[in-house]
Amino acid sequence: MDRRSQSLIAMSGIIFIYTFATSIMQYNLSIFTGAMAQSYTLFGIIMGLPWLFSLLTDIPVGALADRFGYKKTVALGLFGLSFSGFLLYGVSNFIQLFWVLVVFGVFEGLLTVAGLALVILSSPSGKENQFVGGYTTASSLGYVVGPFVGGLAVAWFGNGIPFLMFGVICLFAAFVAIILLKDGRGAQQSFFSALADVWKKDRVYISEVKEFFSVGRESLLVGCFMLLTGMWSEFIWAMEPLFINQAGASYAVGGIVLSFFVAPFALFGYAIGRWIDRTQKRFFSIIFGLVCAGFGILFFSFATTPFWFCFFAALASVGFAFFYVSINGIFDSLSDHHRRGHMTGVWQAAEDIGFVLGPIAGGIIADFIGMRGAFFVFGALFLMLTLPVIFVRRNIQFYEKKAA
Repeated sequence: MDRRSQSLIAMSGIIFIYTFATSIMQYNLSIFTGAMAQSYTLFGIIMGLPWLFSLLTDIPVGALADRFGYKKTVALGLFGLSFSGFLLYGVSNFIQLFWVLVVFGVFEGLLTVAGLALVILSSPSGKENQFVGGYTTASSLGYVVGPFVGGLAVAWFGNGIPFLMFGVICLFAAFVAIILLKDGRGAQQSFFSALADVWKKDRVYISEVKEFFSVGRESLLVGCFMLLTGMWSEFIWAMEPLFINQAGASYAVGGIVLSFFVAPFALFGYAIGRWIDRTQKRFFSIIFGLVCAGFGILFFSFATTPFWFCFFAALASVGFAFFYVSINGIFDSLSDHHRRGHMTGVWQAAEDIGFVLGPIAGGIIADFIGMRGAFFVFGALFLMLTLPVIFVRRNIQFYEKKAA
């Protein structure tokens, strides 16, 4: 097995372990925070809080990983996430929750930015979508299994044990990273030396953003797409457990429904990536994804039984798979001649902006027109966004021709 394939398999296994753990934690966090919050808006702010601090670290972490090494940055992120899980177990008020989520957000950025950069570095030219698709499939498999386990854990053990589970699993993943990951780089700096150079030489934030947007209009387009995926993802993860519980279903059923929001993406993400690599139909994939996801979420807002909740969640997930894998492949090709960590940091920051805005917007809408209304509005938003995508059709198709 060559080094590239070994790195992909190892990083895919690690991201599976992490997403399994974090989906247990996030499902529990939604229930835990919902019980304390006095309004949906406050709930949305708390649920978006970790990603605000992840956003602040994503850009410098990209440059840090370039200097310090991707493997060590991934392991450091997992150790910090494990620590945040143990801290969450002892949280009893909003002030404590705030500071623990700060810790979570900072270290989450270390893992996700360095992990994706390592996968992109390992991707051979012409097979970017396959490698990214394989990585996102492994990530999604964790998100498929985790919510169901999280729902059962909340139902059986209450709010504390799922946080401990998260801490223990992340600790295990950190040791897996140390043992199995291959960095793919030569000389590396010490942590504090790399941190100093990121601040002094890389001109943190400025150089990364400048390099990302030096690609041209495509970088702005892809950045906006990534913001949209972040809004979609965190809105679902924050609001779905409360919505299903309001509909009268158990926590276990809520976990199953949440799994259906991810299962088709996990099952078909790699195959979709290969199909897009072969056909270069990126514009079609983006439009199809928006329409499919939009109708799925819109009809989900009217569902009343577990079957229809699962059906429309799966429909939305199919659309999201086409949309997400397509834009990931575009970004992968865009960053071929740029520093991976710098590019990935800005890319991940765009997603984290969406992670912050999604639950906050959902909470505000839910306070005005209810939880079902919030899902309806998000579904309608996806459908309406097909119009500006059609408007920039030439940009996407020009890029298809260039990549073919």
